[in-house]
Order: sequence, then C-alpha cells, then structure tokens
Amino acid sequence: MTADPDAVMARAKELGASVVHELVDQTDYPSRDFTISDPDGNHWTFATFAG
Repeated sequence: MTADPDAVMARAKELGASVVHELVDQTDYPSRDFTISDPDGNHWTFATFAG
C-alpha cells in the first residue's frame, strides 16, 4: 500500500523494474495501482487501496 503510487512507479522504473500492469485507476473500487516485476521475476503490486 502506498499513498503515492505515481512516485513509487517512477522510482521503480528508474531502478530498472519491468512494468507488468500499467498504473490505472480502478473503477470497481477506490484504488490506483500497478504491478512491476523485479530482476528476479517476482511481481509486486502497489496500490492506494489497503484491502
């Protein structure tokens, strides 16, 4: 969870993360989120919605 997914995504891209799902505003629930892949292939999702 993050209050600023735009900043987190920008930083992740700077560090070489690959984007799996672009930053999006969800329509079914109040969240802005994205998913990236780290160098080991692990997927990480960051969102404003806690659960």
